[in-house]
Amino acid sequence: MRFALILTSALMLTACGGHDDHAAMEGEHAAMDHGAMAHDAGHDGGEAELAPLPDDGVMPVVDVTAAWMRPHPQGRDVTAAYFTARLAGGSADRLVAARIEGAASVELHGHTMNDQGMMQMRAVGPQTLEAGDTLVFAPGGLHLMVFGLAPVVDGDTVEGVLVFERSGEIPVRFAVGLSGPSAD
Repeated sequence: MRFALILTSALMLTACGGHDDHAAMEGEHAAMDHGAMAHDAGHDGGEAELAPLPDDGVMPVVDVTAAWMRPHPQGRDVTAAYFTARLAGGSADRLVAARIEGAASVELHGHTMNDQGMMQMRAVGPQTLEAGDTLVFAPGGLHLMVFGLAPVVDGDTVEGVLVFERSGEIPVRFAVGLSGPSAD
């Protein structure tokens, strides 16, 4: 059954085209996390332009915890990273980008169900965080796709930055492992 799911993922990824390493990672990523999923290579994450968040006079404070990254699948230069962010002060902020030291690029990704009932990974736009909310990037949901990073292995740490609209750049240290720490 697992072989059939992996084969189905590979066929769907081949059909949708896109970046070879990205497609290969998606197939392996799908097998690790999500069963049979396809990647929507045509979606650029360019949602409708979002209005800037209102300035309520209080600088947001974002706490980031449980940051981790998967080791690279064999022979690939793409992996996934996860974290939990909580708005500890202010009324709203928005995650607009992420950077990982040494990576060629990082994309905010999520999952959606297509018309045929197949899960698809795709780039998503900025993610808004409001007072009392927690933004969770976890396997099977929102995640960071990290491209062009030299291979990392279990036990490594990787420095990165989450870029928020109002609170700016927040340094993050991602622990590399097969599973992540529990969120605080």
